[in-house]
Amino acid sequence: MFVILSVSDGDKHFASAIAEYAKRLGNTVKFENLKPFKDTNRSLIIQRETKNILQVIEKKYINFQKILLIKEGKELSTEELHMMIRQKDTVCIIGGPYGVEREMIKESFPKIREASFWKITMPHGLAKLVLTEQLYRCSTLDIWKNYHY
Repeated sequence: MFVILSVSDGDKHFASAIAEYAKRLGNTVKFENLKPFKDTNRSLIIQRETKNILQVIEKKYINFQKILLIKEGKELSTEELHMMIRQKDTVCIIGGPYGVEREMIKESFPKIREASFWKITMPHGLAKLVLTEQLYRCSTLDIWKNYHY
């Protein structure tokens, strides 16, 4: 089971592509969207959104492997991602527009992994699309399907 936990208002520009990969993945993927916190204080926004992420993980996904997707994380190839998630329940976390409190998350989950597709910032919908496509690509590796090549 894969869970994509993200802080996002919506993914309207990428929704149909995300839905296509979600359909291909079937019941092996779940999307959990948290509403962004509204305030003028950036630090308060980051803190509140991080707390919301932690609460959801502690309540629903405590026994899942946890991967925080941030641009400072380790850049992964498809094959490295595949080996990381293979046959493990995994929750992938995409923080809010201003990011997350990394130390707060690491304190709560010392074994959390940090990953990156690139050292760039992208819209949340695009990040979710890339991640969903990569999860699908990884699933094809397990069944030796030609999609990967």
